[in-house]
Amino acid sequence: MSGVEDILEQAVSSIPGGHARAPQVEMLRAVAEAVATGQHLAVEGPTGVGKSLAYLVPVLDAARDGQRTIIVTATRALQDQLALADLPVASAPFADSVSWAVLKGRNNYLCQASLAEVTGSRPTQSAFEVTEEDAERPTDPGELEALLTWAGRTHTGDRVELPEEPSEAAWAAVSVGAGECPGAARCDHADQCWSEMARDAALDADVVVVNAHLYAAHLQSGGTLLGDHQVLVVDEAHEFEDALVGALGISVSPGRLRAAARAYGRLVAGDPGPPRALERSAEPLEDALRRCRDATVADGGSSRITGPFPRELSDALNGARLAVAEAISGIATIREAARQSGSAATRHRSERTARAVDGLADDLDAISGDLQGGQVRWISEGGSGRLALELTRIDIAETLQQIAWHEPADSDPDDDGHHDRDHERGGPVVVMCSATLDPSTAERLGLSARYLAVDSPFDVRSNGLLYVPRIVRPNDAAWPEAVADELCSMIELLDGRTLGLFTSRRMLARTAEAVRSRLPGHRVLVQGDAPNPVLQREFIDDEHASLLATASFWTGISAPGPTCSAVVIDKLPFPVPSDPIVQARSERVGADAAFGEVSIPAAAIGLAQGAGRLLRTTTDRGVVVVLDSRLAEARYRRRILDRLPPFRRTREPDDVVDFVSALRSTSDHK
Repeated sequence: MSGVEDILEQAVSSIPGGHARAPQVEMLRAVAEAVATGQHLAVEGPTGVGKSLAYLVPVLDAARDGQRTIIVTATRALQDQLALADLPVASAPFADSVSWAVLKGRNNYLCQASLAEVTGSRPTQSAFEVTEEDAERPTDPGELEALLTWAGRTHTGDRVELPEEPSEAAWAAVSVGAGECPGAARCDHADQCWSEMARDAALDADVVVVNAHLYAAHLQSGGTLLGDHQVLVVDEAHEFEDALVGALGISVSPGRLRAAARAYGRLVAGDPGPPRALERSAEPLEDALRRCRDATVADGGSSRITGPFPRELSDALNGARLAVAEAISGIATIREAARQSGSAATRHRSERTARAVDGLADDLDAISGDLQGGQVRWISEGGSGRLALELTRIDIAETLQQIAWHEPADSDPDDDGHHDRDHERGGPVVVMCSATLDPSTAERLGLSARYLAVDSPFDVRSNGLLYVPRIVRPNDAAWPEAVADELCSMIELLDGRTLGLFTSRRMLARTAEAVRSRLPGHRVLVQGDAPNPVLQREFIDDEHASLLATASFWTGISAPGPTCSAVVIDKLPFPVPSDPIVQARSERVGADAAFGEVSIPAAAIGLAQGAGRLLRTTTDRGVVVVLDSRLAEARYRRRILDRLPPFRRTREPDDVVDFVSALRSTSDHK
């Protein structure tokens, strides 16, 4: 084992002030053993452990023996962090003996065929990869020109290279989604395709970094998309289950029908007749979804559809399917003519339209069929009240055992805890890790895994304080006012430096208005005022700013140093009981066990993620304030508290004042 430990030390020594930490070495040893023995592993490693290097070094070392690894992340941001920071450091000691690559979904890369369309005709945008609101806005010519200029000098076509995030409408004009791409065999630009080049590089690499949606696509392809691999590392594993549930699902909406009609219309410019039936099929579906949603919500509080469709919705779906079938026939004629004598741009446009409309037909067929065991079907509502019919599975363990792990449900390790990979299964060894990982995560994914929790390298008890004030509970009418009071007090006490995390947009908006009116002299940033990356940058750059936000900032922000000296959380993040997937999972375990087996674990992980925004380095110090008194008073509080870092705990405001006074005595907080 000393070999990988020496490599780790060599890697971290290249970082200024870097050295291997005891928890990091413990995790490194466990990962190396898992890869060598075939026993799945789940590791909970708090912020600061250095988890990325702890798994990268063993898998890069194993690559020298021919074991190929896929690393799955929950976000594109972590993919970029691994590519730009962690992998260059981890791979340096191996020189050129191993290779690595990052592969993203097609719509993250420029599309040469789409570029040809844009430069050869008036600027257009994809009909399938933007929202209806974006589709109705004209593409900014200046923004599009900047993208075309960048296209002439990029070597990867990867969106991450752009100095500023483009609008969805502009990016969609020069990219293509997996649901549209006709494939290399039918594209005149295949030999210059950045997405295909990235995939070719990934297939040749020893270690490949992808996101959960791309790995789901790999599973749906029968394992052909990413190629064979012997090791699978799942980073941010607490999000993997829900990410796969979403990625393996189906969504059909009126907006998707209208998008298909727009795309079809571009093929028959000047003759609106052919796409008219497709366009008209959207309105009956929208009306039926709205009435059905209103009826189901009024009846049981959920938009879930558990039985046969209401007649109106069934008729609307049948009408949509007939309109799509008619469109497929018309597009096939156009596509064949384009293949015979059309321009490259026309061929590409017809191929991508045909592929997308074929996919819509398949999804309509699947979503209209009878529900199978473990499936959930419901009506969702997105931005601006846009409705969609959704279908997914909740029995992800059984599904993954069949399509990913190739391991029977009753597969057991031998007496030493090891699996014989050659005889018991054909799937990869799975290593899961996260700063907050429930011990039952592996089981929910259909795996029998060793669970390891390594210690934090931070002095959490000295550097962090958990404060639960004595205020009314969230169901009290006075609670919103109490939340604003406590948040204002913390911002004033720390002269800003506060991150407020909310469980609902409505509560965020109400509290933000109150805080801004009470504290006009303080800079208070609010999610929605600007793109999230801009808000995060402004919060980090301005030490005295405060930031109030919801879901994406519970896990998506790292603000080391005094700029984030307090994290204020309004409420325990219990899942909404009427959420269709939560409801189905609760039914699966039974009414008596649902709260304990579904709601409490979800709230505990969510709260731990939010609290984890506070201490990001060994020198960070601060307060986590949870304004939900149930954390200190409810009978189940221990199960949630046990998932949090071991902060000192108090309910006394004077303790907070004393702690902050100690912070201010340091130069960083003056």
